[in-house]
Amino acid sequence: MGQFGRLLGYLKPYRERVALTVFLLLCITITPVAMPRIVQYAIDDVLPHRQLRQLNVIFWGVIALYVFRGILSFALNYLIGWLGQRVVFDLRFQSYRHLNRLSLSYYDTRQTGKIMARLTGDIDTIQYMVSGGFITFLADLFTVMVLLFVLFWMQWKLALAAVCVIPFYILNYKLFIKHIRPIGEQLRERWDAMLGLLWEKLVGIMVVKAFAREEYETEHVMQTIRDNFTLGMTQMKLNRKLGSIAQVIRAIGTGLVLWYGGTLILGRQLRIGELLAFNGWIASLYDPAVRLVDFNVTLQWAGAAVERVFETLDTRPEIVDAPNAVQVREMKGAVEFRGVRFGYDKEHPVLENINLKVNSGEMIAVVGPSGAGKTTLVNLIARFYDVQEGTILIDGVELEQIRLESIRRQIGIVSQESLLFSVTLRENIKYGRKDATDVEVLQAAKNADLHEFILNLPQGYDTKIGEDGIKLSVGQKQRMSIARATLTDPRILILDDATSALDSKTEANVQAALERLLKGRTSFVIAHRLSTIMSADRIIVVEGGRIVDIGTHAELVAKPGVYQNLYNEQYKSARDNALEALFA
Repeated sequence: MGQFGRLLGYLKPYRERVALTVFLLLCITITPVAMPRIVQYAIDDVLPHRQLRQLNVIFWGVIALYVFRGILSFALNYLIGWLGQRVVFDLRFQSYRHLNRLSLSYYDTRQTGKIMARLTGDIDTIQYMVSGGFITFLADLFTVMVLLFVLFWMQWKLALAAVCVIPFYILNYKLFIKHIRPIGEQLRERWDAMLGLLWEKLVGIMVVKAFAREEYETEHVMQTIRDNFTLGMTQMKLNRKLGSIAQVIRAIGTGLVLWYGGTLILGRQLRIGELLAFNGWIASLYDPAVRLVDFNVTLQWAGAAVERVFETLDTRPEIVDAPNAVQVREMKGAVEFRGVRFGYDKEHPVLENINLKVNSGEMIAVVGPSGAGKTTLVNLIARFYDVQEGTILIDGVELEQIRLESIRRQIGIVSQESLLFSVTLRENIKYGRKDATDVEVLQAAKNADLHEFILNLPQGYDTKIGEDGIKLSVGQKQRMSIARATLTDPRILILDDATSALDSKTEANVQAALERLLKGRTSFVIAHRLSTIMSADRIIVVEGGRIVDIGTHAELVAKPGVYQNLYNEQYKSARDNALEALFA
């Protein structure tokens, strides 16, 4: 119940509306008491004495009662809907804001689809519970309490006959809930897994089609859906059994009331109108009682959703500002690694004993075989992850002592996989700097050799590019990322194989623009094509998570080692391709 208490805490800022909702609930709860009483009065007092005038009063009184109830119901439903929507709004906003604050390590271990399930399905379940189930529960609870008071006040013996079946309701619930609860938890977990699987397959639809695996993936997903269906049907059958047995218990209670009430009428201890009124109140009592039992099932389902949502909100970011972190408004760009050790899994380090000092304005190339730790090395500079041993300094200050916003606003990153958003080209380029002028946007596009291409589009810079830039080629997306990064005028620029998807001519143009942009900035360039980094001030050779060599291109290519081997392989490959083209 602790998490439900936290959930109700979201209603505290709207306590006036909550109080009004409770008041309306009480008013609507009292109205069912009136109708059976009117029926009793009509049968026992009005009809036997042929009081036509009183009958007319009853007619208009019933209409007025239901008009009043209708007005109250409208106001109540509006308030309930507003409170439910407001809780969902607050939860979704806080969840998304919190997800943005979480470290990359959180996303490394979770499927995107499962995260989306918490933002959508789980919060929708909570909305239903707040605006439907929970309010209905309160209304039913008030109704049961009011009717029990009326029944015992009117005829306590008959009331005892009516409520003697309630223990059987509780026993029925206890027998079924121990089976329903674990199935509900399994069903929610499988639902999350299915959403994760669907997201993964839709994102990779091109790979699915490329290998003609449509039928296999369809069957794979269908099996997951089939398992969910089977589990859902099991839960539904248990729910229906629970409800059906509750209805039988209700019928027994009603039968007892009619039988015992009939004996009281025969003994002249009860009038017919009183029995009919009592039976009406019993009907109004049992329906809420059945729903109270059903609410426990809803509560179990919603409880799992509440747990997952608050589990996300309770997850603390691993990368946070130190209490005494400083704001650095203008970095010079000197970077130093001191004895750095890091691994995504602490028991399996990706980088070991990294020692490197980079001067402000220096261009550093990082090369090495795939999986050597090159990308991890530069990601640590932006503090996407914290090192496990050693430290990294910028301008002589440890990264942990600099505010994250200061670091990331002055670091530009262009990765090999360029992610763009489904907005216009202009908005994508301005993403890192919303106050950039159109002139600056155009210049950034020119620097990335993209301006001419954009001008030839029907809507130019206002062209929308679709989800993840689907309307652009891989090379065009890469150039968009270069334009976006350079527009922010970063002091440290990280290029992670940023020109790998470009053709030779475009690469030459972009390379020339980048060389101009890199002047005066500290830059880290990861490249597999060594021809693009020959002019680097220094080249860092990484192998097996360690720096195995440092030097200029001329120095490294002249001595045996990893770099010379990489160079010879690429040179041989280029020479063979040239000869093949020559004799083709």
